[in-house]
Amino acid sequence: GFVPGLFGTSHGALQFMAYEDLKLRYNKYRNRVSDTKLNTVEYITMAAVSKIFAVSATYPYQVVRARLQDQHNTYSGVFDVIHRTWR
Repeated sequence: GFVPGLFGTSHGALQFMAYEDLKLRYNKYRNRVSDTKLNTVEYITMAAVSKIFAVSATYPYQVVRARLQDQHNTYSGVFDVIHRTWR
């Protein structure tokens, strides 16, 4: 479980990357300096959208990891889990 656990840390990295990119793009769209502070609603919106992006990108990994850890089923590997889940 060490390697899959390390892969799981990408969730936070993806969320932070998306959050920063959204802030920069939003400030550019509003013709503001890139480090302009956002108001509360803008911060909440950027956080929610970046979280949705990170969850969407990493959720399939969470399903595969959970199925590999399931003691009631036997899989021959990651590709077997993906194939049987897709089916």
